[in-house]
Amino acid sequence: MNAHHDNAPLYGRFAELLHRTIGLDAASLGHSAIERAVDQRAAAWCADGHAKATLNDYWEAAQGSPSMVQALIETVVVPETWFYRDAEAFKALARLAHEHLVERGDALPLRVLSLPCSTGEEPYTIAMTLLDAGFDAAQLRIDAMDISDRSLAVAQRAVYGRNSFRGNAFPFRDAHFTRTEDGWRLAPRIVETVRFSRANLMQLGASSLGVYDFVFCRNVLIYFDRDAQQKALQALTSVLAENGTLFVGPAETGLLMRYGMQSAKIPLAFAFHHSAPEETPCNSWHTAPLATAAALAMTHSQVPALSPPPVFSAEPFAWPDPVARTPFSGATQFTPRDNVATHARKTLMPAATSPAHNSLLPPITAPINAARDTLRAAHALADAGRLAEAATAINAYLEHHAPHADAFYLLGVLADANGDANLARSQYRKALYLDPQHAEALAHLATLLELEGDRDGARLLMQRATRAQGAQRG
Repeated sequence: MNAHHDNAPLYGRFAELLHRTIGLDAASLGHSAIERAVDQRAAAWCADGHAKATLNDYWEAAQGSPSMVQALIETVVVPETWFYRDAEAFKALARLAHEHLVERGDALPLRVLSLPCSTGEEPYTIAMTLLDAGFDAAQLRIDAMDISDRSLAVAQRAVYGRNSFRGNAFPFRDAHFTRTEDGWRLAPRIVETVRFSRANLMQLGASSLGVYDFVFCRNVLIYFDRDAQQKALQALTSVLAENGTLFVGPAETGLLMRYGMQSAKIPLAFAFHHSAPEETPCNSWHTAPLATAAALAMTHSQVPALSPPPVFSAEPFAWPDPVARTPFSGATQFTPRDNVATHARKTLMPAATSPAHNSLLPPITAPINAARDTLRAAHALADAGRLAEAATAINAYLEHHAPHADAFYLLGVLADANGDANLARSQYRKALYLDPQHAEALAHLATLLELEGDRDGARLLMQRATRAQGAQRG
C-alpha cells in the first residue's frame, strides 16, 4: 500500500474543508486535482522549515492558520476568463441598462456586481461596455469581488496577455488598451470605474452590500454541489434588485430554472430575472422536478415548418439507422426504439386527453404545423418542470416524422440538465447535422466542450453561435 493511498482519508478532510469554506465540490474538479493542490501546498510548507513534517502535520497546522487555508484556496482556484466572454451578455447589459435609467431617471447610479470577478476581465468588460454605450462613470457603480487575493492583484494591475483576448477582432483593445513590454495595459479611465474587494460567495453579507441592478456570476455554480448551489443562489438573489438581471454561464441555466428564476429570453445572454409571485414554483429547491435549460429553449424563434426529409449519405453520428433516436426520460430510463410508440401511447396519449394538459399539448392537425405545435408543447412542458412528458412528446413526434433540429436540441437540453453529458452532446450534434447554424445548439455544445477541456473547440463553436445569432437577427 503506497503512502498516497494511506493518506486518502486526509485528502478527504481537505476536500471537506474546501467544500465548507468555498463551496467547492471535489468531484467537479476531480479528486486528483484536489490531491495535487494539497501536495503542492504541503511541500511548500515542509520546505519552509518543516522538513520532517507529515501530511497529517500539515493538516493540523492548517486548522489554526487562515493564511494556510487561503494559500490552498489560491492553489485550487485556477482563473479561466477573457474579455467579452459570451459577448451577447454584454450586449444585453447595455440595452437593459438604458431601459433601467429611462424608467427611473438619473437619480441613482446603476449598480453592477461581478462575483467572482477572477482576474478582472469580466468587470472591466462591463465597464467598457457601459462607457462605450454612452454612460458616464458617475452614473455607474461596478463592484468586483473574488476570494483569491492573487486574482485581485492581477485585476488591479490591469495588464493582460494574449490569453485574455480570444477571437479575431479586438476593436475594444485598440480603444482602451496601450501596448507595453509585458502585455496590454488597460486605460485608467476604465480601471477607475471598477471597485475591487475580497469576498467569499459562501459568506456573502447581503445586508451590507445592498442591491444591484445587474449581477454577473458565471461559470462557478457548476463547481458546487446542490447544497452549495442553493446557498450561493440565495445570496445572489438577495442582492439582486426586484427588477434586476442575473447573468450566469451557459451550463448553469438549469440551476436558475430549478431555483424559480425566470428566463429573460435573450438568446445566448443566459440572463434571468426574479419570477413574479404567481410564476414561482410551489415546490422547494430539493423537491422540485429537475429543471432544464429550457430557458434557452424558450428563447428560440418560431419553429419553422418541416423541411423535406433529408437524404443521409452516411451515418454522421453512428445512429442505429438514419432516423433512430435515443428516447429520454427524466429518470434516465431509456426505452428501446421498437417500443417507443407503445411507450408514447401509454404516457403521452392519456395525458393529452386530460383537461389539465390540453393547454400544453395542442392536437396536431396538419403535417405542416406538426413540428411547431409539438415543440411548443414540449417547451411548455419543460418550462413547467414536466420533463419526462416533454421528452415523451418529442420522441413520439420523431417516431412518425422526419428528423427536426429543434427536437434534437431540446432533447439535448433535457439530457444536459439531467447530467448526461454524453447523451446531450449526441443530441446537440444531431441538431447541428440538420441545421449547422442552430445558435443555441452551438452554444450548448461549446459549453460541454469547454467543461471537458477542449477550449479551442469550444471557442470555434461559440464563434459560430455568435455568427448564427447575427444571421437570425439580420
